[in-house]
Amino acid sequence: MLYPLGHTQHRAARAGVRVWHRRIPRVVRAAAVLGLAFLCGARTFAEDLPARGLPFTRFYSLEDVGYGPRGASLGFDRFGRVAVIHAGVYAVLNDTVWTNVAERARERVQMANVIEGADGRMYFGARASWGLAEVQGDGLIHGLPLVPEHAPDWIQSTAFSDLIASEDGVYFIGPNGVVFRRYRDGETQFYPHSRIAHAFRVGRTVYISAFEHSLEYIDVEARTLKSASGSELDRAVVSTSTPLDERRALLSLIDGRLVVFDGQRLQPWEPQLRYDLTGRISTLLRLVDGNVAVGITGRGLFLCSPDGELILKLNTPEHLGITAMANREPGVLWLATEDGIEKLLYSSALTAFGQQLGLTVGWPIIERWKGSTFVASDGKLYRSQQGAAGAPTRFELYPIQPSDGVWALAAWDARLLIAGTERVYSVEPDGSFRPIAAVKDMAHLVMFDAEHCYAIGRTETALLEWRDGAWVETGPRAAGVTYPSMVHRVKNSVWIEMGGQVGRLWLQEGRLKLDLFPNASWTKRPWVNIGAIDHLVVFSAGPGERRFFDEDKGVWCDAPRWRRLLERSPYWVARLDMDQGGTIWATHDDGVVRFTPKGDDYEIDASTLDLINDRYPALRVLPGNDVWVFASQSLYHVERRWALEGRPAFWPRVVSLVTGRGEELLTDESRAGGPIRLPFAKNNLSFRFYSGSDAGRRAPTYEYRLTENEPWTAMAGSQLSFRGLHEGDYSLQVRPEQKFASAGGMETFAFEILPPWYRTWPAYLLFGFAATLVLAGVLRWSNYLERRRNRRLEQVVRDRTRQLETTMAKLGEETRNAATLAERDRLANEIHDSVQQGLTGAILQLDTTLKLPVVSGDVRSRLNVVRNMVSYARQEVQHAVWDMESPLLEGTELVDALHNLTAFLNADAVNIEVKVEGTPVPLGRTINHNLLRVAQEATTNAFRHAKADRISIQLEYGQDSVSLKIVDDGIGFRPNEVLQDRTGHLGLRGIRTRVKRMGGRLTIDSQPQQGTSVCITVPLQAAQPCV
Repeated sequence: MLYPLGHTQHRAARAGVRVWHRRIPRVVRAAAVLGLAFLCGARTFAEDLPARGLPFTRFYSLEDVGYGPRGASLGFDRFGRVAVIHAGVYAVLNDTVWTNVAERARERVQMANVIEGADGRMYFGARASWGLAEVQGDGLIHGLPLVPEHAPDWIQSTAFSDLIASEDGVYFIGPNGVVFRRYRDGETQFYPHSRIAHAFRVGRTVYISAFEHSLEYIDVEARTLKSASGSELDRAVVSTSTPLDERRALLSLIDGRLVVFDGQRLQPWEPQLRYDLTGRISTLLRLVDGNVAVGITGRGLFLCSPDGELILKLNTPEHLGITAMANREPGVLWLATEDGIEKLLYSSALTAFGQQLGLTVGWPIIERWKGSTFVASDGKLYRSQQGAAGAPTRFELYPIQPSDGVWALAAWDARLLIAGTERVYSVEPDGSFRPIAAVKDMAHLVMFDAEHCYAIGRTETALLEWRDGAWVETGPRAAGVTYPSMVHRVKNSVWIEMGGQVGRLWLQEGRLKLDLFPNASWTKRPWVNIGAIDHLVVFSAGPGERRFFDEDKGVWCDAPRWRRLLERSPYWVARLDMDQGGTIWATHDDGVVRFTPKGDDYEIDASTLDLINDRYPALRVLPGNDVWVFASQSLYHVERRWALEGRPAFWPRVVSLVTGRGEELLTDESRAGGPIRLPFAKNNLSFRFYSGSDAGRRAPTYEYRLTENEPWTAMAGSQLSFRGLHEGDYSLQVRPEQKFASAGGMETFAFEILPPWYRTWPAYLLFGFAATLVLAGVLRWSNYLERRRNRRLEQVVRDRTRQLETTMAKLGEETRNAATLAERDRLANEIHDSVQQGLTGAILQLDTTLKLPVVSGDVRSRLNVVRNMVSYARQEVQHAVWDMESPLLEGTELVDALHNLTAFLNADAVNIEVKVEGTPVPLGRTINHNLLRVAQEATTNAFRHAKADRISIQLEYGQDSVSLKIVDDGIGFRPNEVLQDRTGHLGLRGIRTRVKRMGGRLTIDSQPQQGTSVCITVPLQAAQPCV
């Protein structure tokens, strides 16, 4: 047994009550208690009130749905998802998200209602239209009208909002008539009528109830309406109906009566008479489990069993205006109310208590006493009230409330104890309170049999015993418990959860003893939760950390069987208790796990008792296997009638398959075409799943794998996306996660991704042929490259050979130059010591002669010319030896040197003319020297040998060449004879050698007695100076 303690707000409340309590004398307080007991009277509590709270509901406002206005119809799509249908809206709930899947085109059909026919197809009704509702490539439901071209005129003014699906076809019903369409051949029959109130089905026959008309039925074989007179329905109008079975229908008449009609007789519906189900019936629905739901405007929702028992009555404000109902699975009823859509789990294993049932919840403590349920909550004592049949149990404040509040509660058989902050009271048979003992800072009352009770306080702990018809305190008191959060009775001991440690309060030889066990002795966690399996105490710190204590033997022990059983739970179990039937109830952070004995093992249910908005719940198992679940601000009761029934079967199914471009692949047409084969361009896929059931308090979570060899992977929500799937066959398997797996199945979705065109057999053949061609081309190209490489190697060999030859030539030239330089050194020394000395002596003699006064002016002038010529000859000899430029070129250009050249000739004996044409350009040193030498040699020959009187020197600068031409009017000669004669004539051969060295062209034009013309042309590129 587990007993909770309030939180900080409770202690604050106690402090306030304690101050007020101390200000009133003890005698006055006792008189007040007795007076209240007298005013309340001696009420007996013999009645047995089975507690039942409100069933679980999940409400979706119109804003949550997003599309459904008030007055919408409810239905289910082909996957079983609830649908809100109204004026072109078809909003479905996929586990947790509402989505409008109706087409959104401006000219769309405004579907008013949609049902599934016996042929498996969806049919819609709308204003002036009806037809098929099919999912197309955009993933939306499109209305495909089936109205014939020549339909009757009354069709245009009729809204077909009611639909009935039979074994033969679908009936589309409106106020002006009925249209029947047969599945087999698509035949359409029209039955005009006026002022139709309602159409209903009994067996295979559809009846029409209309204002101011007797009852009629449709004979589709005879294609006519026939009278069904002879029953009371001839004088009554039906407003709504629901089939009870294959032979009867439950009808609601416009005057408020509920009757059963079998096609002939009309009988009152017995539950209406028994439970006064009167008023305006807004909706009727027979549920799949045989129960019948009745919505009465202003009175609420009533649920009756097939036997006529009223099993549920809800008259809370949200159930007073129900406009539509829908049901497809046991325990789940969908309601359309004024403000939204509600899911009602009418057979929920957990029912809730709160303000709606008169109970303010704050760490509640629950006990059963004399057939009633008592709850100490938030410092107040509440008692259950006798309610009407099917109605949830309501609570009322107990007429007497101790001045220091009620913070602890304990009961055993006919004895009930309560405690305030400072005192323990006994509840007498007449309902009054009798003070027993004063215990400071009371926290818990724990009775371990009918005659003993522990009164546990923070300051001290007392033992109370039942003696001689009264409770008395016996034995010395023990130390209190500083912060006793939760207490658990195991046999005659009480185990206490505290921060950092746990405590055991027990009797040793009639004396109270408190043993403390620090958590640090076996775990690093600051808090340890406590539970019990019969005599075995279970300590749970965290995942993987658990200890056991044998209360019978008083020792720590190991319990491998129970350890293995608890580890099978998909949740880490915190606290647990066993009821009298052997069922183990265990709490986790978000709910309760139930271990039900089954043979030698246990069956685990981890989904039925889920909690939604509560954390860290605790359990209280009362006698008679009465199980309660509570948290700080919540209180739930386990309804064993429903808890023992089958759990919801979560069987995920694919409801949508969309490509990366938004194309829906699961259309009605594709589903009928067999396995899905997708081109490679559609290898980005998004799957959306639906659990197949709405019976859970929370939507299940899933796990998946693409192949059987892959591990299971948890999904985030109900959508799964894959990007870049390779070609091949896939078998996608999706199942509920482990905690839901025992109540569900696995969905296998097979599909194939086709390879791209370049990975198909024709492509491979084409690639092979292309590869052969490429290989042949590569071979030819390789041969070409090899040949080209050989040619390059041969060219490299030639280049290297040429370079070697050039190098050898340079080496030879350098050798010759070295020899020449050596010879020049020798000649220079010889000339210096001989020729130059002689020339220098000649110059000195000429200088001496010029100084003589006897030398006349004419002689002196000629001697100066001779002296200059001798001096020039000495310089020429020196430059010739060292291969230097002529002295005439030092510091001047070729043109100036040519002018200076004429100064050394006898100007009186010959007329020398120098002409320059073109724009002068810089020429190289060698070119200038050689041209000057050629001009010097040709001019000297004309002066000395040709006896010329006139000599012309012409220098012409062209675009591509420079030309030097020396022309004289001398005696001339034959150039070929002279050049072939190897004796003498060194001047002409020297000229030819110099021109060849310059890379130029020599032209000699001469005949005897006709003068001579010598022309040298040098390419300007060769004449440019090197930089």
